[in-house]
Amino acid sequence: MTNEKQVQYLNFLVKEYIGVTQLIASTKQRLQSLPGEERDEEFDTLLKGQNHETGLETIKGRINRELEKELRLYDIWELWAKNIPGIGAYIAAQLIILFYYRFIPVCKDCGGKLIKGETTTATGKVIKTLICSDCKKVAKEGLLNHKLDYKDFPTISKWWAYMGRHTVEGIMPKRKAGVVSNWSTVGRTLGFHIGDQFNRQQDDHPYKNLLNIRKAKRQKDHPEWSKGHIHNAAKNEVIKIFLAHWWTVARELEGKEVSEPYAGALMGHTNIIKPFYWSGVEK
Repeated sequence: MTNEKQVQYLNFLVKEYIGVTQLIASTKQRLQSLPGEERDEEFDTLLKGQNHETGLETIKGRINRELEKELRLYDIWELWAKNIPGIGAYIAAQLIILFYYRFIPVCKDCGGKLIKGETTTATGKVIKTLICSDCKKVAKEGLLNHKLDYKDFPTISKWWAYMGRHTVEGIMPKRKAGVVSNWSTVGRTLGFHIGDQFNRQQDDHPYKNLLNIRKAKRQKDHPEWSKGHIHNAAKNEVIKIFLAHWWTVARELEGKEVSEPYAGALMGHTNIIKPFYWSGVEK
């Protein structure tokens, strides 16, 4: 088991990677709004840096290499995920954080757990805030301290639901204004990234091949669907299968019970797809 400092550092790197990626995207958009062709060469150093040493894309590459270095501490990366084309360091690190850990905000004064509450300002306005469950102090604005805790998903369906891949009346639920989702929006977005990465692979890639098979089946079963609908439905199936594989490998590595997925255990299907690139834990 990795220690808390290692997990906190991995989480820090993930957030830094996201931050730099978003900054690169917004920088490219702003560059496109500048007049003239010379802007491409003039401002290229913002992204690539002088001699490719200090630009944003160079910094992103350095963070990615640091992620790869830290991921060596995690068996699910070293023994499986790093062998899957399309599952790079960032995706694997984000999955590790989402699957194994939670960060609970705690009081800076006494270390008690912070819970949601309300407080009244001097002007009588009621605002939502965080209150310590022990000393009852209101958390001050700014960065919070967090205590590391561990997650456990006893079934694949619970893992799917947490990642926003469950369905309500046949469709994935959407976020609603003013309502806190009971699934991870970060997890759902990451799922889309995983699906896009698999779609970019060659046809002999097992997950890409599976995507093609599911698309053909969807087109046969639903000829009235548009190509986009068919593609998205098939891609979502492959994302769920990969997440099921992640759950299976993680449980095997931890020596935990691995139950059949919903389709096999409850619906009687026998064509359960085993994790690709995985031969099981050595006895």
